[in-house]
Amino acid sequence: MVAMAEALSDVRIIELGSSPAAGLAGMILADFGAEVLRVAHPSGNADDNLPAASMYRRGKATATLDHNNPADREQLDALCEAADVLLCSLAPEALAAAGLDFASLEARCSQLILAHVTGYGADGPIANLPAYEHVAAAYAGRMLVFQGIVDRPGPVFSALQVATHACAQSTATGIMAALLARGDAGSGTLIETSLLQGLLPYEQGPMLGNQFRERFEALLAYMDVSAEPPPPSLYYHPAQAGDGRWMQFGNLLPHLFDNFLIVTDLIDVIADEGFDPKQLLLRPEEKHEAFRERMLKRIQEQPAAAWMDAFINDGGIVGTTYQTTQEALEDPDIVANGHVVDRPDGGVELGPLARLSETPANIGRGEIDADALVARWFQNPRRPSDADAGLPLEGIRVVELATIIAAPMGASLLADMGADVVKVEQIGGDPFRSMLNGIGASRVNPGKRSISVDLKSTAGQEAVLKLLATADVVIHNYRPGVPERLGIDYEAVRTLNPNVIYLQSNGYGPDGPGALRPSTHPIPGAAMGGVMYQMGEALPGELQDFQSLRTWTSRLMRANEVNPDPNTALVIATSALLGLSARERTGLGQQVFVDMFGANAWANHDDFFRYPGKPPRPLADAAMYGLNALYRLYPCAEDQWVFLAAPTPAEQQRFREALQSAGYEPPSAEVLAAADAGTADALMTLFEAATADTWQALLVPAGVACVRADAAQPSEFWLNDPQSATNEFVSTAQHPRWGAYRRHGPMVKFGGSKPVLAGPPLAGQHNAEVLAELGYGESQISELTAAGVLWQEEA
Repeated sequence: MVAMAEALSDVRIIELGSSPAAGLAGMILADFGAEVLRVAHPSGNADDNLPAASMYRRGKATATLDHNNPADREQLDALCEAADVLLCSLAPEALAAAGLDFASLEARCSQLILAHVTGYGADGPIANLPAYEHVAAAYAGRMLVFQGIVDRPGPVFSALQVATHACAQSTATGIMAALLARGDAGSGTLIETSLLQGLLPYEQGPMLGNQFRERFEALLAYMDVSAEPPPPSLYYHPAQAGDGRWMQFGNLLPHLFDNFLIVTDLIDVIADEGFDPKQLLLRPEEKHEAFRERMLKRIQEQPAAAWMDAFINDGGIVGTTYQTTQEALEDPDIVANGHVVDRPDGGVELGPLARLSETPANIGRGEIDADALVARWFQNPRRPSDADAGLPLEGIRVVELATIIAAPMGASLLADMGADVVKVEQIGGDPFRSMLNGIGASRVNPGKRSISVDLKSTAGQEAVLKLLATADVVIHNYRPGVPERLGIDYEAVRTLNPNVIYLQSNGYGPDGPGALRPSTHPIPGAAMGGVMYQMGEALPGELQDFQSLRTWTSRLMRANEVNPDPNTALVIATSALLGLSARERTGLGQQVFVDMFGANAWANHDDFFRYPGKPPRPLADAAMYGLNALYRLYPCAEDQWVFLAAPTPAEQQRFREALQSAGYEPPSAEVLAAADAGTADALMTLFEAATADTWQALLVPAGVACVRADAAQPSEFWLNDPQSATNEFVSTAQHPRWGAYRRHGPMVKFGGSKPVLAGPPLAGQHNAEVLAELGYGESQISELTAAGVLWQEEA
């Protein structure tokens, strides 16, 4: 039997450090054929005791080396000369001290790509702090996003490790893009990303809105997370079923909400003169709230399973039940789509990131002979030559036929790496443009060109097929059957363009009971365990009255914030690069399948597995301060808050020494090591003695990860914080309607470059330009516009 080709065959990667984000990135690359050599320190690595450690290491070989030992360092240097990539998560100062910075490596092994994964960026006031997910989240204001989900003021522990997920995906994407640009014999480059950068995708509009407050004052007030959580929209509503289980609905578009109303026998509301079919609300407010009560009480009339059967049978309703991550391991759509795979120990764990039709993942099991792998590398060393500098995806064309957030945002990540992304929009534009006053659409579509075409017309289909014939990558998020009806399905496109990478992203995956069902972002958030984790897995099982339902559903929607869409967007970008990497090695175009359930399973990477003896997922305390006394939020003087992360003995020693040097009486080493309620009481008293700003100024220079957690909302943090400014996490761009503004920067930096990033297009802004490239003359374009085949949004 002939083995199938692998997307990353013969790619050689050294993984040095103990970052979960780097470990996950290496795992993705190993799953698709890369040879990954993990360097273990003789005394052990910081991630050795993580419950996910064995999963992160699958398919990798391990060599035990101390890069500070001369003999071991000689071996490491020789490995770098034979490798393609050094994936390193040492802090910036440690990297330079070890002589593993890019300038030093380039002099010795100029073919090598250095993928440097840090906590907070390569420079700036907190660059060298120990790298922790929740330190990044606290510092960037993310813990303010969850205010109001517990009965106390102040920031709330942000449980789900989205920064690690985003950083891992960006690292893998950046490595593959750099390898494509380098080729077999090009020069290496430096790629950089961080946990802090990993939080950029989750800022979904207020940063832009704050720069144009006169346009968005009312919307920003609604989006303000400093206030109590508002009641959910009727179409994005959690509810409690008759058996006490909690459900989540996501019927964002009018036809989806109509389907929901029909199946729940609430359809009579559309005849009410106060019902607005576009905004999906009732006026006046008293009538709106009366319907909310009626809707919630109706859901309590049947158990969750009965409702789900009805919704699945209808096929056009967006809804799911809330699940923990451990429950999600057995979700029918997760299982049917291969998002869990068997472990050798009888358990299960995360499956491949994406399904590639021609070069599928091959998840490695068992011990890999590191000596044999190293010997093979040394027999065939890499030989560099000069290569042109620039963004790595320059010359790659991506055609995006997608709407709303996840798939469009995934395409924009490719644009940030230099790809020419052409967004194909329906007449009138992507529906997301009409929501939230256009903030969201501007956030997820920068860097693209846009054409607006009637795909139901023969002339429109002909134009789009000509465009698709020029594409390296096609991305769409149509439900199954729609591309076939429009004549742009994979078989049709492959006939014109055999080498195309055709990526389709939907809610549940192509197999399983949800294959034909629609989905929106609250659904994977609820179904894959992220929201339950954020809520401490503590939802009431007894039936609630209406007032309690109002409280719980408002808190659930704040906990179920927008992260499932960016989680998916990042996976889309990585998966597109897997397809391009496979084409580079095999010459094969292929289909790539991505879905929101699978992507959000990866966002729950820290618990998406089960094996004998697995410890339970650590949950925050009832007040959502954090995981333990040495990894949690603390209130300080003047109503400020800090987040402290000092789980290791070395960090605790530095903490005590810094306090003593400033004249404070620190808790004893024994009290700190206990990390129990007594430790928390002692630290609570300590931190109340000064402001969070004072503690940060004292402890950060001492190498203690203690940062203010309430300095600014994320939208203000990215624009104004020195760490963001020093690392250029935001960039200046031009909005075609609003003028100059500052937008999110790229998720990965290449070679220290400073790319000029574009703003979002108007719908149809590039009709003439793109069609001229396809051979259309001015008169033809004018005729198509006059006939309504093409449309352009007014500036």
